[in-house]
Amino acid sequence: MKQKIAVVSLGDCRQSFYDTRKHIAEEETKKLVDSLCGYYDVFAPEVVFTIDDALKTADEIRRQLIVQVVIHIPIWVTPNLALRIAGSTPYPVVLFGNTRKDSSSTVALLATAGMLGQSGKNCKRIIGDIRNPEILQKVRDVLDAVNVVEGLRRSSFGMAGGRSIGIGTTVADPSQWQRIFGVEFDHCDQYEIVYRAKELDEVRVKRHMDWVKEHFTIQYGGLFTEDKLELQIRSYLALKDIAVERCYNFMGVKCQPDMSDHFVLQCLGVALLNNNADADGSKEPVPTSCECDCDGALTMRLLSLCTGGKPSCLVDIRYFSGEEKEFILANCGSMAPYFADPENSEHAFKETYLLQHVFGQAGGAAVQMVAKAGAITCARLIRDNGNYILTCFEGYIYEKPREELRKTNYCYPTQFIRADIDYERFFNTMNSNHLHTVYGNFKEVLRNFCEITGIGFICYNRL
Repeated sequence: MKQKIAVVSLGDCRQSFYDTRKHIAEEETKKLVDSLCGYYDVFAPEVVFTIDDALKTADEIRRQLIVQVVIHIPIWVTPNLALRIAGSTPYPVVLFGNTRKDSSSTVALLATAGMLGQSGKNCKRIIGDIRNPEILQKVRDVLDAVNVVEGLRRSSFGMAGGRSIGIGTTVADPSQWQRIFGVEFDHCDQYEIVYRAKELDEVRVKRHMDWVKEHFTIQYGGLFTEDKLELQIRSYLALKDIAVERCYNFMGVKCQPDMSDHFVLQCLGVALLNNNADADGSKEPVPTSCECDCDGALTMRLLSLCTGGKPSCLVDIRYFSGEEKEFILANCGSMAPYFADPENSEHAFKETYLLQHVFGQAGGAAVQMVAKAGAITCARLIRDNGNYILTCFEGYIYEKPREELRKTNYCYPTQFIRADIDYERFFNTMNSNHLHTVYGNFKEVLRNFCEITGIGFICYNRL
């Protein structure tokens, strides 16, 4: 479903003068609305000529619960008409104009932006031909960033367990999350997974068990047996039910060492929560971090919102080289099968291997794959002296044979990434061993997200 946005064109209180240049305004408005309709559900009300028009339009924007607003300045307009429209959303508005010499759009945009700036209302000034892909992308980056901020503010996080194996960067302050991001932060004990797993409907368990055995490539061995696989599936269904019942949009699961040593490894359950399909068919991913990495889960939710709801993941920074311009990112097993082939879910499952794990006395499978080639955005919310900073870079996943994984850790899901970044700066500022990825290019959306939320931003890309 497309996001709903408002595109409001302003007019001139001098109606007779406006009418002499009405044809320019109509041409520019049509270009803008037509271009944005390809990506959004556009609410485009009548041209605003008076303060009363502006108030009525702002009320309608609020009534429709629209938070992404473009104020269009096609020719000279009356600047103060923008104030009420801008007040219809708590977020920055896009002020869009054109560079036509016969329009006077530039002078009107500067007058309007200056007035809003004086009053403390943030706006993003964008000017040019909307049919230019670069100009269109600038508008989309702002609108999508507003959608991400609003999406986070409507999100609830579920922390199952607590800090895992002493990794201090995985903990977070719930009140700080609520203040900056508006996120609800809840906690449940991992024992809920244990007792729910035992009480599940047997028919449901068998259906998911049969589906996993049919779709994944399974190689039993050591502490990974069919009985342990069933317990991992029961754990997944328990987590899935917890997320639904408690209205969690994203989660973190501690796993180590409690569950991994005394119940069953949680890798498969976390991987399936992160995925966009299971035995019940297509589903919305629930971004879920292992080791109960709170800031990691928040980054995953953020990245998933950037994509419109596609899977994101948590990976360890296993290796990077400035000389080779390469990263090897791999984690113990929580990557969604989606990453094995984003375009073909059936093939993705077959390319996902369930193997004996390298740790966990309780047993269970690791979820192994090599991520499919494609453009990628890597990001991580870190804290420096208590202040949040969003770090990111764009790169490209390339593929290597599965045997290449033996050079790091064979049973781990892995991404091989090439990226032209400042590796020295990355090494000296990355306050986390975890990184998070999604397919696509979103660094400008993330930049705008940080401007809106008022947190720091570091982009490691050289260009």
